[in-house]
Amino acid sequence: MSKSSDNLKLPWTNVLGAQFDSVEDADAWYMNYSRLVGFSVRKNELRRSKSGQTTIRRWVCNLEGYRAEKYLANDNRVREPRPITRTGCKASFRVNYDNSSGKFTVTEFKTEHNHPLTSPNEVHLLRSHRHVSEGDLAQAKALRHVGVKTCQVVDYMGDQVGGSHNLRFKRKDLQNRLDADRSAEIGDTDSVATIAYFTAKSDNDPGLYHEYTLDDENRLRNLFWTDYMARYDYECFGDVLAFDATYKTNAYQKPLVTLVGTNHHRRTTVFGFGLLGDETVESYTWLLQTFLSAMGNRKPKSVITDGDKAMAKAIKTVFFGATHRLCCWHLERNAQANIKNEDFTRKFRDLMLTGMSAGEFDQRWFALVDEFKLHEHGWVKQMYAKRHKWAEAFLKGTFFAGMRSTQRCESIHCYLNRFVQYRLKLYEFVLQIDRALRNIRTTEVQDEFKTKFSTPVLTTHLRSLEKHATNVFPISVFHWIREEIRQEATLIQFEALNCTDTNYYTLTQFGNVDIKWTVVYNKPTNKIDCSCQMMDSAGIPCRHMFHVMKVEQFRNIPDNMILHWWTKKAKDYTSCNLARSQVDSEISDVARFSSLSTATNKMCFYAAKNEHSYKEALAAINQLTSKFQELFGGQRTCHQSSLYGPQTKSTVLDPVVVRTKGAATRLKKSPSNNRKCSVCTQPGHTARRCPIASNSARSSKANAANNDSWGTSILARSSEHFSFYNSEASYEIETQNECGSSSQPCSESTDHLWNNSSMPPSMGNLSNRIASIEQESYGTKPATRLARTGKPNSCQRPLERIRLAGWREPAGRIRARALWNESGLPVSDNRQADFVLEQKAKIHESGLPVSTNRQAGFVNFSFLLWHEIGLPVVRNRQAGFVSESSGMKPAWHFGKPDISLCLKLFYLFSCSLQKPSFSTVLTSNGFRKIIPIMPNVFG
Repeated sequence: MSKSSDNLKLPWTNVLGAQFDSVEDADAWYMNYSRLVGFSVRKNELRRSKSGQTTIRRWVCNLEGYRAEKYLANDNRVREPRPITRTGCKASFRVNYDNSSGKFTVTEFKTEHNHPLTSPNEVHLLRSHRHVSEGDLAQAKALRHVGVKTCQVVDYMGDQVGGSHNLRFKRKDLQNRLDADRSAEIGDTDSVATIAYFTAKSDNDPGLYHEYTLDDENRLRNLFWTDYMARYDYECFGDVLAFDATYKTNAYQKPLVTLVGTNHHRRTTVFGFGLLGDETVESYTWLLQTFLSAMGNRKPKSVITDGDKAMAKAIKTVFFGATHRLCCWHLERNAQANIKNEDFTRKFRDLMLTGMSAGEFDQRWFALVDEFKLHEHGWVKQMYAKRHKWAEAFLKGTFFAGMRSTQRCESIHCYLNRFVQYRLKLYEFVLQIDRALRNIRTTEVQDEFKTKFSTPVLTTHLRSLEKHATNVFPISVFHWIREEIRQEATLIQFEALNCTDTNYYTLTQFGNVDIKWTVVYNKPTNKIDCSCQMMDSAGIPCRHMFHVMKVEQFRNIPDNMILHWWTKKAKDYTSCNLARSQVDSEISDVARFSSLSTATNKMCFYAAKNEHSYKEALAAINQLTSKFQELFGGQRTCHQSSLYGPQTKSTVLDPVVVRTKGAATRLKKSPSNNRKCSVCTQPGHTARRCPIASNSARSSKANAANNDSWGTSILARSSEHFSFYNSEASYEIETQNECGSSSQPCSESTDHLWNNSSMPPSMGNLSNRIASIEQESYGTKPATRLARTGKPNSCQRPLERIRLAGWREPAGRIRARALWNESGLPVSDNRQADFVLEQKAKIHESGLPVSTNRQAGFVNFSFLLWHEIGLPVVRNRQAGFVSESSGMKPAWHFGKPDISLCLKLFYLFSCSLQKPSFSTVLTSNGFRKIIPIMPNVFG
């Protein structure tokens, strides 16, 4: 068989002894056979003669053989091992070279498999049959060039062939092929490819200007570039410059600085781009000096930036004499962030943007500071010191082309985000910037077309002036001027003074007669000046000037009031000396592929109408494909980077990833082995192994024998004074005992008081009891069930946890709290403890002191006394302290607690565990007072 097409038609039953012209033909036949049968192929054996001629070639099933035992016996694995796929399949195919015929003869063909074969809808997943062809790659590159994602490319290509299962590759295969192609296109280093791109582009664009710097390690540090059109625009509209930095646009995290302005259509125009190694004064100074060199050393008259200090110092150094204005949007946001008062922010904005005299500004500023009492506020002082950079009162009369903020930079950054991303290398990043710049300039062409071939409809009361404006200004500027003509109707002429050569007009506005404007008309020069200075600041006549034109019977706008910047011919009368040469017509392979694809769309549309035309078109396409494939020898076309000419090995290395001002500091996550103990807050152990908890438990067992003397011990060893006060709902227990006034609680003494109590044994050990205190005190979990059920809580935290959590002084506070919790009183399941939810208002009305703790003083102390004197409680009302039997109203009504009564109740309960009877009497101030009836105790 001499042709590949005949080899592919070789029947499967008559294979042994068949001959192929080349190994490639044999490989193609077996690959086609395996795809139709449903298995994957792997190349196995290859032998060559001394002359390099292939003598034996063998292919086997992909599941041939077994995995080596050493890989199966490996126990020290870091990752999950790959699943086993080898089954020892014996299917194979081999060809031997025949010297007599010069062809390859089939000597082995085994078809038996010991594993299931894949179904037709799974064949595209077999490894040997997944292949991205050159045509598919070219189509994918064309789509990726315009920002289409890889997953969307696969969906589009799958839709063309009737589903993704009909493709010969997976998404990952296409992504790998694109990455490999990109790596081959970039070459040695990313920086070298980028510089080579600019060098090659300068051959087609003589106005292209690029400059870069290197660091100590010969890595690319700073990069600036601009092209012919950008330099041409700067010649026309370079009096006002705005620039700002944006982040996360490239793989090296270099901040991208865009230098922009506005053209005669009031559209944003780009003057240049810069990638900086950092945002220091030195970097910004280099950028502006390089920009100035590219623009013929013509400095802008006005510059607008945000409040970056490095930018401000660089502007003062390079653009000496230019007016620097701070972005009003950033200042308004900073005012809200620093003062946090919307009323102040609104008044600050009005003061910033309203035109007035310097004296009036100072008067209103100090009044604003007095109103909000900000005399010592640091940010307010800084803003007043910089008032010449942001207040309209001081910037009035300086030309800014209607710009007050860096919003044009922000809009360009937002638009560029559609093209760039943080994973792009420099070479890809520059290509995407150029593509975005072409789209931006397309908008200007559309504006020019609209201005030339359309005329706005006249709608104002000054038709002659409006008509003249349509002939002079582009449509967007005309709309701006027409609004001023409309507003002229709201003006009122307050006073007019006619002199020999000059007329003076004083104007007010309807609804705002307090503000007056003075307009001066000079008859010999036909010039009009207004106190609002809009002509000087924005470059267009203001409404006050149009009023004077109406009074003086002007039919046209005077020439001295028409700024060339805003006219239709703004780009015709320029002193730009740049001359653009003819651009080379050679285009990239991607562009040629896109052009051919577009040209064949119509043919494909008609050829798909019926089966006959489809087969005819497909045969013609296959014939042309074979022709061109033989012409190029099956090799791929050269990369686009080869168009740049041979690249010599350069010392320019790729830059390092930089840290920008906009990058927030991220705290590293603590490793799991550095968890801190919940008891002592120290790392290295947990609460179960905490030494403090162990010492506390041992102390608890040592004092367990003294449980019967708790009441006597507390009265005999302590002189306790409980002082209650009601100041912002706070509660405090001050205790003076034999431990002195030390601020640190005495663990041993506290444990002694605890274990000497008369609490039932069901209360559990010290750790369990203290755990219930902490949970209820801090509200970290639902209240403990310990007091009601006697079952230990799952969170067992010892007393030291409370001490270390802030209960440090005085020492008696912890003891008093422990005594209350160890009394065995039931506690509400709600973390905010009973009275906070329902009885808070009633407690306050009764005059009782309230704790700053969420559990409240009434729960901490009064709740104890109330329960211990025997009053029944309505549980479903969150321990509302209302007696069911007597129907008593809000409980515990007395102006101040009886301290002696409290101590005696403690004593009674601790000694006998008996609930005393009681009676209520009405005191002189109208509150009830509870009197225990135990004459044998009180005497």
